[in-house]
Amino acid sequence: MLSQLLPMLAITFTVFILFFVFMGIGYMVKKKPLKGSCGGVAKLMEDEQCSFCGDDPNKCDSLMAEQQENALRAAQLGKSV
Repeated sequence: MLSQLLPMLAITFTVFILFFVFMGIGYMVKKKPLKGSCGGVAKLMEDEQCSFCGDDPNKCDSLMAEQQENALRAAQLGKSV
């Protein structure tokens, strides 16, 4: 049993390390901090300010519609988004 567990643990550990390395590289390239979303923990902690929509649900809806429209155009051109 231990002979089956060790390779699985090694693979899992390697995947986690690679994930963090690529996140670090992405941070160094973009020079932008990671951002949260407009829901989840921010809403639970009463942090009502949303950096994306500014607490205006209509703006979030319009951004989603714009993203869907861009994805549709890209699909029509045969490109992936």
